[in-house]
Amino acid sequence: MDKNNIKIENLNVKFVTPFGSVKAVKNLTTTFTANKITGIIGESGSGKSVMGMAILQLLPENALINGTCTYKDFNLFKLGPKKMQKICGKEIGLIPQNPNASLNPMMKIRNQLKEPLLIHKLMNKKDANNEVNDLLKQFGFHDSSSIGQKYSFQMSGGMNQRIVSALGLACKPNWIIADEPTKGLDAIMRNQVYRVLKKIYSENNCGMIVITHDLMLAFHLCDEIRVMYSGEIIEQGPCKNVFESPLHPYTKGLLNALPQNGMKPVPYGSKNIDDKSSACAFFNRCPNANSNCLNKKMENFSVSEKRKVRCFNYA
Repeated sequence: MDKNNIKIENLNVKFVTPFGSVKAVKNLTTTFTANKITGIIGESGSGKSVMGMAILQLLPENALINGTCTYKDFNLFKLGPKKMQKICGKEIGLIPQNPNASLNPMMKIRNQLKEPLLIHKLMNKKDANNEVNDLLKQFGFHDSSSIGQKYSFQMSGGMNQRIVSALGLACKPNWIIADEPTKGLDAIMRNQVYRVLKKIYSENNCGMIVITHDLMLAFHLCDEIRVMYSGEIIEQGPCKNVFESPLHPYTKGLLNALPQNGMKPVPYGSKNIDDKSSACAFFNRCPNANSNCLNKKMENFSVSEKRKVRCFNYA
């Protein structure tokens, strides 16, 4: 197996709160293939971003993480802060979901973009400035000199989203985790971000994990798809196969909710399932549910060499 793959085994993430514990990711096992773009799709609250932030140890202190995440013979979950600092940005870049919280309001945009180039790439200031200009132009900022002198609070949310995208790609890392890279952008800017991600991928042959609600972005950009629901991966396979021939009822529901497919939302169930139950998490929303789904432990079924689905009644 390629050591540049990111392999997650038995990942569990639980948040401890004053009101009790919340399980956000449950026994998740998957491998993200190096030099491929893998899309993570699913509704809000399905655990997509939690899984992505766990890889980089960026979850809050009340998160309890169990499992392994192997990259280049390292278990990323066991690395100390100093070793993770050498990996974050240089080996694995991040395009975060909340740009306003991710950018430093006290630093000019140029200085924030230049910082990782000076630290990780050991560039001199002149070369770093030139690289920043190129990055800004790639993301649609034609007046790079003026933009570089601004602070994040002087920019719109969409502009800041493009800035954090440029920041995540600055060091041309082996891997990029993009958490909702098109969130808050209009159609023109979404296409711009898509083209830049595709260009970076083709030029640097890096691996990407793209966490997104934008199903069309995933369809056009990704090689592989992971569908998450209630902290679990319930379907995975090549992108074209998953979109054109979905197997899990939840995946079918997501695709039916697209405007071009009639905007039929996934129904909400009325019954709560005991957390200790072996029932399928989608049981109370599934049109095909039966007693097997309620009483038998749900595992992944390998449909083919590359496709897996967590469902007794897939079709």
